[in-house]
Amino acid sequence: MKCITVLYLAKGNEQFDFEFYRKRHIPLIEDILGKSLYGLEVRRGQPGLDGSPPTHIAVISIWIADWPAYERAMAVRAQELIDEIPLFTKVMPIIQTDEVFYPSAGS
Repeated sequence: MKCITVLYLAKGNEQFDFEFYRKRHIPLIEDILGKSLYGLEVRRGQPGLDGSPPTHIAVISIWIADWPAYERAMAVRAQELIDEIPLFTKVMPIIQTDEVFYPSAGS
């Protein structure tokens, strides 16, 4: 299994629209990825114990169960996701793809 992590920096990105992301962008991701999607998690950055601001305002984990199906879907529809980014944030994300080599017991 692979996991795509999408990181949105907090600095300069105070206007990240979580409601738009939840109501419109997540359903778009789910529609595009279909059965290749294993799971999706959106986390909102929180201040540190010392009150320092979070490094990332949002961190999204997208677990992919079927990588070839994911690649086929993204080859056709990735631009839809990219085009929507300015509608909920001013900052382009950092994207990292990882191979999950140790899933938790709940996975």
